[in-house]
Amino acid sequence: MIKNLTPNQLFLIAMAAILLLLAAFSFYLLQDPLAPLPFAPPPATDTSTPLPPSPTNPTTPTSTSVPTRQTSYTPFATLSTPNPEMPTQALEQTLTAGPNVTISPGAPTNTATLRPSGTSLYSVTPPSPTISPSSTITGTLTAGEHGVTGRVIQNGTPVANVVVEFQDDVAPRQASTNSGGHYWFSTLAPGTTFSLSFNQADNPRLTPASEIASIAWIQGTLPTGINTIDLPDFEVSVNLDGTVFELQIPVDGATYSSAVISLSNQIQFIWSLYNPGGSYHVELGPHGSDEPIWTSNQVALTNIMWDGSLDDGTHISQGAYWWRVAVTKSLGNYVVVIYTQRFDILFNP
Repeated sequence: MIKNLTPNQLFLIAMAAILLLLAAFSFYLLQDPLAPLPFAPPPATDTSTPLPPSPTNPTTPTSTSVPTRQTSYTPFATLSTPNPEMPTQALEQTLTAGPNVTISPGAPTNTATLRPSGTSLYSVTPPSPTISPSSTITGTLTAGEHGVTGRVIQNGTPVANVVVEFQDDVAPRQASTNSGGHYWFSTLAPGTTFSLSFNQADNPRLTPASEIASIAWIQGTLPTGINTIDLPDFEVSVNLDGTVFELQIPVDGATYSSAVISLSNQIQFIWSLYNPGGSYHVELGPHGSDEPIWTSNQVALTNIMWDGSLDDGTHISQGAYWWRVAVTKSLGNYVVVIYTQRFDILFNP
């Protein structure tokens, strides 16, 4: 039968066979390679018996359980050590969001800073402590009482645990400053004179000793009609802005002959300026006593001449003495007096 076919018919049969083969091959390429073949056997079914459900607490159904809330959160805590299975470069690319990008999570405990590649991957910085302003101090006032408060400062800085003494119309009483340098006293006598004093002997912890006033005080009249009286800041340092208020001449331990000191042969006392100034006076007293036996007039300069005359009209005699200088200046409605350290001075016959 094939022998009776013409060449044209054989060509057509060959072409048809080729087309069928191409179609079958295309169908093979288009099908899902993971799909089961039509002749593959069906997958085996699991005939094992399922495990019973885990017992639960009948009083707390699992469907309504609530996870415990975290009380604190540390951002990126799990990334503090890079994953050894993850290349460092890939981790940098994951964390780097641009130069110096700061991410502040909702939790206020930490701030994570992402840095560019080539630097530290990130840093977790603890928050800066909140600095509270210096606390004031108050006390309980009874009927008729008024409060007196203020700050003690050393070279402009409030100082704690400084002992000061307050005196009005009754016996003096002492108090110590709090952490903000504040003190507190109560008074029943507004309208009367008062003094708030500082003594270096009561405050040996203040250093350097040579830059602390030997004694100082604020004085004036307590205002009326005010429940709490605020006094100006009380500076106890004699070193202000690098200038020390101190004695210069005669030097500490200087010796003079008392017999040759006279109106025509006077001694000159010299000291440094107290910044911001005021008026000055010199005091001289014997060793063993805090009371001066000679007090000069108030002067605006930083030196004064002395002829040896004492306050009682007598002349300086042989012995060991001390001298010091006080500055007096206005402080609002009050007056402040600040003393230098003492120098020793010896008078021979």
